[in-house]
Amino acid sequence: MKTWRDEIVQKFVNQPYSLLLVNDPDFLLNDEEILQRLRENEYEVIHFNDSIFIRYLYESQFREKVEQNQLKLLFFSNDENYTYFPYDFLQHGYHIELKISELFPKFSPGIVKQLDKEDFDVLYTAHKQYQGSSSDKETLEYIVKHVYKIVHELIDSEVELYKLLLSVHYAKKQLPSIVQQFLIEKLSGKNVFEGIPIKRLLTSSSYFFQYIEKQWTTFVHQLLDLQEGSVLEETPLYLAHPFSNPDVRRLMNDLFAEGYIRKIKTNVSYSFPTWMKYGVEVDEDGSLQEKIRHLHEKIMEQITSASRYKDWINIMELMAEYKCTVLDTNKQEYEREVSALFRKVNEMFEKWMMEGYRSLTSLPPVPKPKMVHHIVQFLASKRGQNEKIALLVLDGMSYVQWKKIKYYLTNKGFSFEENGVFSWVPTLTSVSRQAIFAGNFPSAFSQSIGTTAKEENYWKTFWENSGLLKQYVSYQKGLGKEAYKKEGIAAFKRPNVKVYGAVIDIIDQFIHGAVQGEKSLMSELQLWLNTDYLMQLLTDLHREKFTIYITSDHGNTESVGIGRISEGVLVEQKGERVRVYTDTILFKDAAEKIDGIPWTGVGLPEDYHALLAQYGQAFVNKNERIVSHGSISIEEVIVPFVKVIPSLGG
Repeated sequence: MKTWRDEIVQKFVNQPYSLLLVNDPDFLLNDEEILQRLRENEYEVIHFNDSIFIRYLYESQFREKVEQNQLKLLFFSNDENYTYFPYDFLQHGYHIELKISELFPKFSPGIVKQLDKEDFDVLYTAHKQYQGSSSDKETLEYIVKHVYKIVHELIDSEVELYKLLLSVHYAKKQLPSIVQQFLIEKLSGKNVFEGIPIKRLLTSSSYFFQYIEKQWTTFVHQLLDLQEGSVLEETPLYLAHPFSNPDVRRLMNDLFAEGYIRKIKTNVSYSFPTWMKYGVEVDEDGSLQEKIRHLHEKIMEQITSASRYKDWINIMELMAEYKCTVLDTNKQEYEREVSALFRKVNEMFEKWMMEGYRSLTSLPPVPKPKMVHHIVQFLASKRGQNEKIALLVLDGMSYVQWKKIKYYLTNKGFSFEENGVFSWVPTLTSVSRQAIFAGNFPSAFSQSIGTTAKEENYWKTFWENSGLLKQYVSYQKGLGKEAYKKEGIAAFKRPNVKVYGAVIDIIDQFIHGAVQGEKSLMSELQLWLNTDYLMQLLTDLHREKFTIYITSDHGNTESVGIGRISEGVLVEQKGERVRVYTDTILFKDAAEKIDGIPWTGVGLPEDYHALLAQYGQAFVNKNERIVSHGSISIEEVIVPFVKVIPSLGG
């Protein structure tokens, strides 16, 4: 059966031109599968969003091949105007325009433009059956019912509201803002929901999870206050509460097991119904066993169908919760289980990386960043006129460490909107952290790819190019190693600072000093968190009206040495999990001799070739156990990108 993707790809099949210029104002190419299929049709696809860098790339890597018809090059822009492309490109290339109205002629294009591309499969089918007008109102009514399967007329009780909210937030199904607004209007007008903060519950996952945790705490304590001996399931309080509904509680069970909601600790268990045990912790060991088993099953289930970058981000989140929980138990049988599961996941993730990672580099930074260099582009696009922004890069922080940090900060009253992003490969500080502050591919800073000395310059230049003068931009690194002092933070030294970028180096320091592997790394991290450095920094930034974001340049993984490799001056850069070569012949020779993964990924300088260590291995003394980074394990590649938001009621 024909799909919407077929219609798009068909425009590029059998084109006789070697240079195609595409205007895509509706972001139709913002889709991994389409980009993959274009590559299968031998196109090199590049997002045209920086004319100076693209010109450099074209002249240095592509012009000769394009002119000799050795390469099919496709530049696409999200600008509406074809004159966005350089004149000489237009003279020699073929121009194509993609329009959403051609895909869905019966719908209002203004509405369809605001939907997520992931919903287009269902939308394409629903469009065929549509008999209404192309007005905004009719299009939206129809789409909410037939694409998002939400019948607002039937949401007439707290039970139905909870079911809607749980299904949306647990599935990480970010409803488009136009759909959210529609539902807010329809539901807020119902008397049954008077006093319930419908808008915040629909639009913020973080707020919803805090809200429902608070509701759960109140519910449990009210039941505990009932007279001993009463049958809880028969009390009016129990029967009237949405939590007693089977559909609601089934979804709630998963939220407890996966760490979205904290359990209530109590030493009383005699009267709770069986289903409530998921959210009440009486026997700590039993609760942990249940949680570990649930997470293990969930991860195994998800890796069988993972095909898109978002699938792997969800899996990494579950793995981080799983590993964090196991490390807290300190039981060896669980640790062996973790090791086997992580190896299994990484076998499949490595295959995906070799085939799917390339497509990520062509995706735009909105509506959410996909890669670390997208972060600053995303912040620039979202920043309000006088909004103050702080970006804290916790160097080397993996998702596992983030879970520990998040748990600590949550107990201090902070809350978060969380996403995941992909690091640049090789997962080295000089490659991936520079990409964050430059807001660009590593090939854009090829002259400084082995050092971070130019980060501040790249950071300030990016913001200047985005219309913010350098005196309003601040940068700082080396944070976290001493006791916190507000006067030592560059963001507060001048009242006119509007954008603050900072590197907190302490985790990377712990990584390279972790003699007992991840356990010692996590205990060092806990000791550092207990100093309240991070808590005080976030508090002060919040008081100074900064919108705060936290991310990492790369994660880390535990590995065992396979023996040091002696190549002397032949290798350009020696890491514990990666070796970098500038000479192609030496690189190919090393790839044949050394058991590694050859990587000449897109976005790297032409003379930059990386030989990556296999999962669980490192180029250090045989049998030496270390925590390090540089290669393509899921723990190294996928890192958190988090917005710090005011806590419930704040």
